[in-house]
Amino acid sequence: MLPRLARRLLVVLAVGGLLTAAAGAASAAPVRSAAGMQVSTITTGLQVPWDIAFMPDGRALVTERPGRVRIVGADGRLAPTPAATLAVSASGEGGLLGVAVDPQFAAGAPFVYLYLTTGGQVQVQRHRFAGDRLTLDGVVVSGIPAGDVHTSGRVRFGPDGALYLGTGDTGDGDLAQSPSSLAGKILRLPPGAHRNPAPVMPQVVAIGLRHPQGMAWQPGGPLFVTDHGASGFDGPSGDDELDAITPGGNYGWPLVRGANHGPYAAPAALWTQTIAPAGLAFVTQGGSTWTGNALVTGLAGQQLRRLTLSGTRVIADEPLLVRAHGRLRAIAEAPDGSIWVGTSNRDGRGSPRSGDDRLLRIVPPAGGPPAGAPAPTPTRPRRTICVPDPRARAARGLARTVLERRLLKSQRVAQRALRSIRTVEARAQGAPLRGVRCRTTPDPVRFSARQLLISQRITQAVIHRTAVVRARLADRPPPAAPRRTLTVKDIVAGPRQMRINERIAIAALKRVRALDARISGGELA
Repeated sequence: MLPRLARRLLVVLAVGGLLTAAAGAASAAPVRSAAGMQVSTITTGLQVPWDIAFMPDGRALVTERPGRVRIVGADGRLAPTPAATLAVSASGEGGLLGVAVDPQFAAGAPFVYLYLTTGGQVQVQRHRFAGDRLTLDGVVVSGIPAGDVHTSGRVRFGPDGALYLGTGDTGDGDLAQSPSSLAGKILRLPPGAHRNPAPVMPQVVAIGLRHPQGMAWQPGGPLFVTDHGASGFDGPSGDDELDAITPGGNYGWPLVRGANHGPYAAPAALWTQTIAPAGLAFVTQGGSTWTGNALVTGLAGQQLRRLTLSGTRVIADEPLLVRAHGRLRAIAEAPDGSIWVGTSNRDGRGSPRSGDDRLLRIVPPAGGPPAGAPAPTPTRPRRTICVPDPRARAARGLARTVLERRLLKSQRVAQRALRSIRTVEARAQGAPLRGVRCRTTPDPVRFSARQLLISQRITQAVIHRTAVVRARLADRPPPAAPRRTLTVKDIVAGPRQMRINERIAIAALKRVRALDARISGGELA
């Protein structure tokens, strides 16, 4: 038997070793990729994974809408036995939805909070986690209206220690404005109220929301939520929103929609063409060019949007993973700095692929501020402005023949397409947009083979650059640049060649505009 002093020394060393290991794990640099964004599959065979929450030991709890809570290890292994299987009302958009882990989980409060529909209503339940199993410990909130649609479902703890939840309008827009209903609102339980033995009546933080599914706090900033716009039965489809939540704010649904909300709170960003924004997470850890950015998952859009903000204003919007994995819903930043995303192809509105649904792991690209540094403040981009060239007007006055006027018009269309593709390239890369100068040749416009060849080369460059952007969005290698085989000697200056030039220029402009609509998914507010 070891002497008492030796035993104490071993205990001290063991505890010290555990603390050192824990400190090392906590201070480990977040994972980053020097080769750009990297995407891999964590696990497959899930059924509509709706939300993700990480426990202090690095494992994740994943809710499946039919009523199961699954455990996924930090190594990506899916535990074969669910932590819980709950009786839920899984019709329509209901079921087991959001999940949140108690902020004091490791300090004697091993509770998990679940947002679900049951018995014709929405409840937030508190469950105790022990032995990899969840057991009901109490109902935190009850009596929230439920419906076949717009049940919302996100539940999150804020930086203030309070529990927040988003509720949908259940398909009845009037409830979002009704002071007597908890539907269509952002709700809050004061710190500590989530452990009350009896249900608590939540405070109303904001009203006038349709279906706010995404919820996350900007580092050092306010709460943001994503809100689905109308989808046909309650108005023309479109006008999805990203909203910066102000306590007491009214976000206007169903009274207003679009960018101009008049007396109501306007969105920080607006997608006029629906992407069905479902999940929202901020990249809070350093060492990445994404640090400080917001990531929004899209269901109908089948994509991930990376938003750059200046304060509460979105200044860049980059689409990622467009149609690469189908409908995307759940999203969370893991303790190691990677981003976990869940597909939702088995929710009745998608096209399941082999292995669906699945969890994806995204390693953000390296760069930006080092780990532990504050997120950078993005510079505000200039609007895309076409600065008129005073020489262009003189050039137009010099076009005298019909063919010369048509040539000048064809050149203007080609140059407009060139300006547009520059804007599209900047938007696709999330780069600042800069003013460009309208340039029309100041020389006397003569209908000649040389001028026709110049116009052709401009449009060919636009078509090639459009194809490069399309290939990058589809994760395909870019096409090779076209070889300049035509020379002035090959061009026959005449009406037939003029018609060819006009058609190519117009086709190039149409391609750019179609690509612009696909990338932007609607204009930002």
